[in-house]
Amino acid sequence: MPIKPFKDLSLVDDFMFSEVMRRPENIKPFLENLLEKKIQRVVTIDKQKDLKDTCDAHGIRLDVYLEDENHTKYDVEVQARLHRKLERRIRYYTSGIDRRSLEINADYEELSDSFVIFICVEDYFGAGLAVYERESHIKGAPDIPYEDGSHAFILNADFKQGNGNPAVLDFLRYIRAGYRGEHYDISKSSYLKQIDEAVCGIKEDSGREMEYMTLAMKMMDERKEAFEQGEARGRAEGRAEGRAEGERASQTKTIKRMLARGLSLEDISDMIGVDLPEIKKLAEQE
Repeated sequence: MPIKPFKDLSLVDDFMFSEVMRRPENIKPFLENLLEKKIQRVVTIDKQKDLKDTCDAHGIRLDVYLEDENHTKYDVEVQARLHRKLERRIRYYTSGIDRRSLEINADYEELSDSFVIFICVEDYFGAGLAVYERESHIKGAPDIPYEDGSHAFILNADFKQGNGNPAVLDFLRYIRAGYRGEHYDISKSSYLKQIDEAVCGIKEDSGREMEYMTLAMKMMDERKEAFEQGEARGRAEGRAEGRAEGERASQTKTIKRMLARGLSLEDISDMIGVDLPEIKKLAEQE
């Protein structure tokens, strides 16, 4: 898969999304409109934050991670591909955030509220809604909420029903247009003008382009190495099945190395161009 030209990046690309939305002035209005609450101050903010407990644990890389003045944690992710089992991914991300929210010997009541938000270019649930918000309640007694402080949102840029805040819907339309390479009129939204100016500013920064190309080349090198190692072993064995076995062995080695660096299975699937179920099989091999 060729590297996407830097000039063609839009907000739906991980690199651009992380660079633009890690800025408090860009992420704060988005969260306030989505959650319909006021955030007085962003205390900390990170892009591409890695959360990992041990060297052999499954890593988490968060696109944009921040904390407000009340110690509420927010993770905002963008998804250019529709992955399966997004609910379980959200569960794992939430648990990773929680484990870093509670000090040793602290009471569970001190556990911070958390919001995990995925912005998808496709409709994950297929119901046409723009905003899917998880609600928890007691079975058989829906009027009794189950309030554990964790919240999950899956946003759909390809929505048919605008069930969200108008500013959020405009933001999703902007995401959709960028993904499709289409023009979107931002003249009526000062916020989208601000976002678009941030995108253009990053594209004009040669240092950012070099950073992007370096990261992209590393991904390409991983894919090339996996292919070349598989081909070399296949030639040595002289059989088609040997080539397949060699490629699988080298891919397994590459996958384990990437997992050790904190990449998720979904990220690895994107990087080396192998379907997620096959990535999972290779990762489980000895």
